[in-house]
Amino acid sequence: MYPLSNKEDAETRKLIALALVALLVVIAGYLWFVDVVSDQQVFGFLLSVEFVAFSMLVYVYIKPELDQVSRSWLLIGCIGLALCLFLAFMVG
Repeated sequence: MYPLSNKEDAETRKLIALALVALLVVIAGYLWFVDVVSDQQVFGFLLSVEFVAFSMLVYVYIKPELDQVSRSWLLIGCIGLALCLFLAFMVG
């Protein structure tokens, strides 16, 4: 991929952070209404989505620039999020 300028890098990081915050809010709202006793597996998978998304959000803010390695880790995190969400909806 082509290297990003500082302005493009900041905008990309901001968009990633906003998407992750939106996901965190939606999943937290859904977790509020999940019956923990009968839907333990769904609750567990969605809680793991919360943890992975929060760790990705922290990673975006701590990392000074988004180089190729950073993008690879973010891609791995997105794949993990998608897998956990898929498993949560398949179980529930």
